[in-house]
Amino acid sequence: MNKFLIQFLVIFVSINLMPIIVDISPIDYEGSSLSAAENDKAKTKKKRKRTKLPTRKAQKVFQQLQPLIESDLWEESVVLLSQITNDREGIYSGTDRATAWYYFGYVYFSQEKFKKAIKAYQSLIDEPEGDYRQKNNALYSLSQLAYIQEDYKQAVKYLLKWLDEEEFPSSDAYALLAQGYYQLKDWYKAIDAIQNAIDIRETQDIPILDEAGNETGETKKGVGAENHYLLKMALYTETKQKLDPLPIYEILVTHYPKKLYWVGLAGLYGDRDRLLDQQGALEAAFDDDLLDKSAEFVALSQLLMMHQNPYKAAQVLNKGMKLEAVKEDEKNLKRLAQAWHAARELDKAVPIYSRAAKLSKEGELYIFLGQVYFALDDFKKAEVAIKNGIKKGKLKDAATSHMLLGQINFENQKWDSAIVSFRKCIDVA
Repeated sequence: MNKFLIQFLVIFVSINLMPIIVDISPIDYEGSSLSAAENDKAKTKKKRKRTKLPTRKAQKVFQQLQPLIESDLWEESVVLLSQITNDREGIYSGTDRATAWYYFGYVYFSQEKFKKAIKAYQSLIDEPEGDYRQKNNALYSLSQLAYIQEDYKQAVKYLLKWLDEEEFPSSDAYALLAQGYYQLKDWYKAIDAIQNAIDIRETQDIPILDEAGNETGETKKGVGAENHYLLKMALYTETKQKLDPLPIYEILVTHYPKKLYWVGLAGLYGDRDRLLDQQGALEAAFDDDLLDKSAEFVALSQLLMMHQNPYKAAQVLNKGMKLEAVKEDEKNLKRLAQAWHAARELDKAVPIYSRAAKLSKEGELYIFLGQVYFALDDFKKAEVAIKNGIKKGKLKDAATSHMLLGQINFENQKWDSAIVSFRKCIDVA
């Protein structure tokens, strides 16, 4: 089961592995992270460089630019920025031009004009008076753009250069690096990178909020991104290294609940004979309306029967049949009838036993139907059902069937028939 799940995830990650594209907004840059500063994986603090700021004249232009960007007015943004980059009179400084190229890169990136975005970011990097932070952010954007164009080697190259300069790399940055290595099939470097990404997230202290959304003063540890865990499992499979997927699945169902993870977790519990936990995982998926396969409904119902919960076992099978996921054949109808029977829902068991008995080539289910009628004090119908079962034959316990028929005849005051049935019971015992 473990091997199948991990192989499935390799395919899942391979198909869906796309770069974590962050909106490289001049206001909200996601490549670096202050939270990463608290992680022992973060890079050693580097020597701080002096920030270069645009001139006041350029700042006025950028203030006009902000509402245009927020309104997705891209053409107007390009026109406004061009007065700085096209300056031939020396009105604007090199830092002004670098900042303009930075905004150009964002504008083109947002429109998916990737070639123009690359050119803009390269122009920023080539500007001697450009601010070091903007240049580094441009490197991060270039790594994403290279990834989009499937130039994974170049993407990794840009990102490594960015990591050399970035003081507090974010989890997303290491994840992007891991994805680049994954595409290059450099598995071991990818493992190191994705572990860094996970560690940064998991060591963060996240404020706990109350119902009003205010911080309570308490914190909890963070959790890695969903794709980070999937990529980690896929990489360990590629390198044939041992990795226990159970703790990862437990994280996934807690923070990213999906049918794939609940069913996978249930399978892992089953492999370890943790049947009650297996039931809990499948039950959670059922309660969230995630089950859609016959084997899933049947497995859960059997686990519920095993753990003395026949009523919910019947509910599970009944829902599976209503969804047409569980076929209403003899075997499944028998399971449903027996669940209702065990739950003492005799009126619900009767019609199901009746349908199952008609489909069966053996008389056993008619005997069960007769037992239910007998318990309901409907002795006439009980007699008919038991006789049908005996007539159909292939009974596992014929003696008990004749004994029950004798009791029914006794209740119906059919004394001679009762004697015959009791004698028959002795004969076949």
